[in-house]
Amino acid sequence: MQGPKRMYLRRSLRPATTFLGLWWIASCALLTGIPALDTPDGRVYAKRCGGCHGIPDPRLRTKAEWHEVLPKMDGLILEKGLPPLTNPEREAITRYLSLHAKS
Repeated sequence: MQGPKRMYLRRSLRPATTFLGLWWIASCALLTGIPALDTPDGRVYAKRCGGCHGIPDPRLRTKAEWHEVLPKMDGLILEKGLPPLTNPEREAITRYLSLHAKS
């Protein structure tokens, strides 16, 4: 009986977890002033980059500097045993950073 009960709990908590995640992203955008976290690319950026060290303000680095940082982050993600970035995630993060990087 524990197995089905545990699966029911997981399924019933999923909407709440999703809501809390979206609420966290929205509140980070409001409190920190980080641009466009409520966009699809911004949500990927917040989820994957903010999960380890908070959401870095994309305006802190230029587009060229971000292109140097991303491969380093790929390595750190693997070192920590986290799931690697998928190609769509990498593309979304790159678009987000390119759009909002320091000029």
